[in-house]
Amino acid sequence: MFAIVLFAIYYVLSWQIAQRQRAERTLQKQTERERLVNQIAQQIRRSLDLDEVLATTVAEVKQFLQADRVLIYQISEDATGSAIAEAVSSHYIAILDETFPEEVFPREYHHAYTLGKTRVIANVEQLDVEPCLAEFVQQFGVKAKLVVPILQERLEKAEPSASDPAVLPTQPQPNSAPPLTQPYLWGLLIAHQCSQPRQWHPWEVELMQQLSTQIAIAIQQSELYERLQHLNIDLENRVQQRTRELSQSNVLLQAEIIERQQTEAALRHTNQTLQSLIAASPRAIFTVDLKNHIRIWNPAAEHMFGWTEVELLDQPNPIMPEELEEYQTIKNNVMKGITPPSLEIRRRKKDGTPIEIVFSAAPLRESNGIINGIVVVVADITEQKRQAEQVRLLQSVVVNTNDAVLITEAEPIDEPGPRILYVNKAFTRTTGYSLEEVVGKTPRIFQGSKTDRAVLDIVRASLLEWRPVTAEVINYRKDGSEFWVEFSIVPVADRTGYYTHWIAVQRDITERKRIEQELRWSEERYRSLIENALDIVAILETDGIIQYISPSVEKVLGYSPSSLIGKNFFELIHSDDFVATCYSITNATKNPEVALPIEFNCRHKDGSWRSLEAISQKFINDSESTQVVVNSRDITERKRLIELHTALEHEKELGILKTRFFSMASHEFRTPLSTALAAAQILENSPQAWEDVEKRSRNFRRIQDAVKNMVQLLDDILTISRAETGKLEFNPQWLDLEKFCRNFIDEIRLGDASNHALEFSCEGQWQKVYMDEKLLRSILGNILSNAIKYSPKNAQVKCLLNFDKYSSIIQVSDQGIGILVQDQNQLFEPFHRGRNVRNIPGTGLGLVVVKKCIDLHDGNITISSDIDRGTTVTIIFPHTKPAAASRDRECDSLQTNNG
Repeated sequence: MFAIVLFAIYYVLSWQIAQRQRAERTLQKQTERERLVNQIAQQIRRSLDLDEVLATTVAEVKQFLQADRVLIYQISEDATGSAIAEAVSSHYIAILDETFPEEVFPREYHHAYTLGKTRVIANVEQLDVEPCLAEFVQQFGVKAKLVVPILQERLEKAEPSASDPAVLPTQPQPNSAPPLTQPYLWGLLIAHQCSQPRQWHPWEVELMQQLSTQIAIAIQQSELYERLQHLNIDLENRVQQRTRELSQSNVLLQAEIIERQQTEAALRHTNQTLQSLIAASPRAIFTVDLKNHIRIWNPAAEHMFGWTEVELLDQPNPIMPEELEEYQTIKNNVMKGITPPSLEIRRRKKDGTPIEIVFSAAPLRESNGIINGIVVVVADITEQKRQAEQVRLLQSVVVNTNDAVLITEAEPIDEPGPRILYVNKAFTRTTGYSLEEVVGKTPRIFQGSKTDRAVLDIVRASLLEWRPVTAEVINYRKDGSEFWVEFSIVPVADRTGYYTHWIAVQRDITERKRIEQELRWSEERYRSLIENALDIVAILETDGIIQYISPSVEKVLGYSPSSLIGKNFFELIHSDDFVATCYSITNATKNPEVALPIEFNCRHKDGSWRSLEAISQKFINDSESTQVVVNSRDITERKRLIELHTALEHEKELGILKTRFFSMASHEFRTPLSTALAAAQILENSPQAWEDVEKRSRNFRRIQDAVKNMVQLLDDILTISRAETGKLEFNPQWLDLEKFCRNFIDEIRLGDASNHALEFSCEGQWQKVYMDEKLLRSILGNILSNAIKYSPKNAQVKCLLNFDKYSSIIQVSDQGIGILVQDQNQLFEPFHRGRNVRNIPGTGLGLVVVKKCIDLHDGNITISSDIDRGTTVTIIFPHTKPAAASRDRECDSLQTNNG
């Protein structure tokens, strides 16, 4: 046993040691892979020599993978390829620099490698390797191979040509979209095992993929370096070419400058005096040739119009263009040697600002007297015209304004006061004084006994401090009548800041004062009415918060007004009326034209409920928030009286109905009783009738029919009575309605002595219904009995049953006498019969019973009829579930005969 334990321990330790050794070897391999990848990456960063990088890479990979051959295969644009780098064992064929045709690596394989496909072949002779591929690689002794793509990015948008002189290759192109890139297959990194088949490990595939990425970086780095060398050479060529061009331009420019200096020296003496005068002139002066090109442009013109002389010299005249009609007129006069009159015209400055100018022109002559241009003098009258327009507008405002304007001297403020210098027409209309009557006088002539001296003292204090002031006082017109005036007085200073005048603007506010007084009186009256009215007047926010409530609330509901301010009015409303009342009150803000009354119960302070009738409307005020005014009236007592009156009227109506019912019932019972009594008396008093078997049977049948009619009448009366009192029993069950109708019509057909043609049909998708069979027999019995009774013998009676999604419909049609129009509105009144039934027996209760039974099923009945053409009765029973159809009513058994 001990030996077994020792063996087990030895086995476990050995297995753990083996596992650890395998893990260490795996870790060592991984470390070596990472070292190899980092070594190659460092070499790429250190060297720009692509051939050296590729040769080192294939040698390192061959040694690391212990492969027989590792090569880099570059693919040309024509799909041919060559091995540009190779590391191969000495006893195998070298393929470095050999070129292979397109058939070795067809284009149809390129797309898969472009997407990053890696080809792993453990044995070239295996079944999934293409025969042509196996045959090709076997000539190089390949038994297994591993192929990884080397991908590059191709620019979709071509770079500018280096030969284009307009743009240097190194210059950024503004507003150009960034070039798009598209991956393409540059070549392949391939590892061959020639000695034997080889199972490639996933880490070897991953290593090859990492190395292909590093090779792609090296290729891209080399290509960029090569492109940069070409660009530098091209740039140096361009710089040399531009330098030569600039040297030539400089020579030409220097020659031109020398020529201009010589010309200026010749003309300087002639033009020096004229230029001095033009430069010193405060007005804009410029000359134009006969082509209307600027020749001289003085500083005043620069300041006035904004163009410098450099900008306009030898350029078309921007002030008076050639196509302008006014310029053509001036030019024609000048060419005739006539100095044209000055012209006022609006033109624009360089910045587009309009300017008002006076344009004066004269002919410009050469030494021989020939006119060779025009000299122009321009004066800017913009400010002058603006001031004139401003004065005109201000004068128009002062003269035509509805407010009275009065201008006085600035001093003296105390006695005798500043003298009046000007008043406008509105002042004359307001006071009755003309300008001539008040000029030289002081404003004290408008004051009187009712002029408030305290307000005048405030005005005087402001004037002494040269401050504007506004006041309201009573003044007097020329005719002695008084009027309220609101005036504002402001001081006017000159350019030095010295106050020279007072300007007073006055407005007659007599009407406004009258309206304000009437509004105060009106507010006092309405406030008195609201505070003493029995109705509750409340102003609410839209959320129900009370902003104001009249004192009558204490009389009606027991609350003091102060205790409700800030509370929610809706909290006093009964829960049953809450939704409707809140909607009606708040809806007043949306539909202010519609003010509908609403009744609701409101809680009294003592906990009882009072009935209120209210009307709500949008409250119009100056508040930014929307408010509602609610006028509520206590109708508790009125509603109680209405209920008492309604109950009294109902009792009276019931008494009339009872009287009418007993009268009809007595009449209907008298007929069968009289029939039975007469038949019994005949049998009793006539021996011949008793001995005659036929007569005796006939009288017995009369007695039996009379008794049956009385029983049916009693049953109908009992059914109606129970339905009216809510005691009619309703016991629905699941029922096959089609089968029930067919069997019931067969029963009616057997009992029909008049041989009517009873037809039944069913439409729609059959389904069971939840109905009371007993009540259904009463409904169909009465309807079919009426159809047979009021139709001629052998006539056709149709019964149609139709099932739809939500209801079952029974329709009975006959070809009988029909129902008069004036009788159709009274079909469901007890004991009512049509005027055209003649001697056909009946009680007038059948349809009343039918209606009661249909109502218990939540159904509906409609009757359409034409005289002498027939009647159609349509009954609709909605499909209900047992829970919805259950009712607690009582009902005696119903008979199918119609009385």
